[in-house]
Amino acid sequence: MEKNINKYDVLEKFYYFENDYCEPQLTDVDKPEIKALTDDYCAALWTEYVSENKRHLMLINHPEELKIKNEIKKEYNWQNDWNESNIDAFDKNVKNLIDWEDDDSVIFFWNKTSGIESKWALICKYWISFLYEDESNIIFNPKSRKAIILSTNGNLSLADRL
Repeated sequence: MEKNINKYDVLEKFYYFENDYCEPQLTDVDKPEIKALTDDYCAALWTEYVSENKRHLMLINHPEELKIKNEIKKEYNWQNDWNESNIDAFDKNVKNLIDWEDDDSVIFFWNKTSGIESKWALICKYWISFLYEDESNIIFNPKSRKAIILSTNGNLSLADRL
């Protein structure tokens, strides 16, 4: 990955983190901890961790196009909790599926050029806003080989990064 790429952009590029849309409302303490990635930095991370030639998970048609393997679908479906604005649902249903620490820095991708870096605890706290665009998202922790895939229709899977 190029060392000269600017990493962060303004969070305002993602309107769903504005207080009118964000659920729960984004606090002044948490806001600086949710860092929008620049398009170039996000693309470099995506290429390294997700796919070299596809820009969105929904465009991947062959397993060799994805740098994630052994996907296992979990029973928990997040869609109803999202529709009902169940703020605590991720803490109750997803955190226990993976051994990440609250302070671990994780990356949440919407696609190759749209992503956020934040602490795992904040992804769980503001998960409703992160899933505003819910057409197959992926979360990875650079310290872990596991990834979380949040697909359309509320499907949630765990998988292994290469």
